[in-house]
Amino acid sequence: MPRSRLILASSCLVALFSFARCAAPGSGGGGTGGSSSTGGSTATGGSSSTGGTTGTGGTSSTGGSTGTGGLQTTGAAGKGGSTGTGGSSSTGGSTGTGGSSSTGGSTGTGGSSSTGGSTGTGGNPGTGGTPVDQGGVALAKPGATTSTTKAYLNLGDMRLINNRWGSDALGCSASNQSVFVNNDKTIGWTFNRGNCNEQNHANPDFPEVEFGVAPFGKTSSLLTSPAYSSTTLLPIQLSALKSASVTMDNFSTTFTNPTYWDANFEFWISKNDPTTNNDGGVYAEIITFTGWNSTRQTGATTSWACQITGKTVPNSTFSLCHQSDTWASGWRFFNFLAGSGTNNYSGKVDIKAMLDYIRSQYSGFTDTMYLTRIEVGTEIDDNTAGSSKTNNLTFEVNGTSKSIQLGN
Repeated sequence: MPRSRLILASSCLVALFSFARCAAPGSGGGGTGGSSSTGGSTATGGSSSTGGTTGTGGTSSTGGSTGTGGLQTTGAAGKGGSTGTGGSSSTGGSTGTGGSSSTGGSTGTGGSSSTGGSTGTGGNPGTGGTPVDQGGVALAKPGATTSTTKAYLNLGDMRLINNRWGSDALGCSASNQSVFVNNDKTIGWTFNRGNCNEQNHANPDFPEVEFGVAPFGKTSSLLTSPAYSSTTLLPIQLSALKSASVTMDNFSTTFTNPTYWDANFEFWISKNDPTTNNDGGVYAEIITFTGWNSTRQTGATTSWACQITGKTVPNSTFSLCHQSDTWASGWRFFNFLAGSGTNNYSGKVDIKAMLDYIRSQYSGFTDTMYLTRIEVGTEIDDNTAGSSKTNNLTFEVNGTSKSIQLGN
């Protein structure tokens, strides 16, 4: 954020039977804790000083010096600055008529939250400030959009990512894709995937909302989003996971060319915490199609044909269709279908119940593993065009819920 700067100068005159000390501000403004000048008396008609910057970290001092029986001045508290560790008061300093008062100070920079100020790197919002994430990206506002590959819009505890990893991997310039926040505060994406000479539907694009962090590790070449989590709720070790869910409010997809696609939510399990390890140790990808094109799961494409029947998550319509222990770069893969599929999905999905069911059917998962992220998106293959939109998304972990947050 831009910073304003006011420079405080104080002038001192000696009054009869008293003395005062006058401290000139340093070149960097007030230090940590923002100490105020001490014992300054003012003469009759003393000039008014202005300014006084706070030190790095946005602290400012309060409670300027007062003389015994004198006029109390308001210290160099900066607008937007957090309160520093007290200003000292002088003893015996008299004030004359018209004594100077200091006004205003700009906040410094850094992670501390300030009244009216912006937050520092780390994404902790200040009171009345503009939250930013660890990458310094501010909350997206209605009307925001990006068509840059891998760029994202900050939605608070989640990221709206223009993920076109498939086109990028194939070096395909025949694809156009963007993500956006509408003026009515709905969010979504548009896509027009051209002919990228994709083989076996192995390189789809995936515009999406990400809650958490990718499971691959902080230096992995597979990353299509930042290596830090979008939320403090994830990653979480399975031993500590009591509940997890995602609620979709009218997640809808329309097409002008519906050649090959699916709309889905998915979540990932990793052996290590990917935010602190170079190798996250991806263990499992669990994806559920809420909608899909008519040939995707009918056997027309052998690799996606339903191979499993009779395994349905209790109290849901999510039936297991495909499972592999050697998927992609070697992780396990579980593919569910949501009923008969729909282009317009609404409802709450119990992620924890799905994970518990999988663990009851397949061995190998351990409590030391991590739930790293939950995603909602649309997979798009060659010669497919359309758009997706949702009114809202709410992710919940251990009783704490996070919905879409936008800037003003």
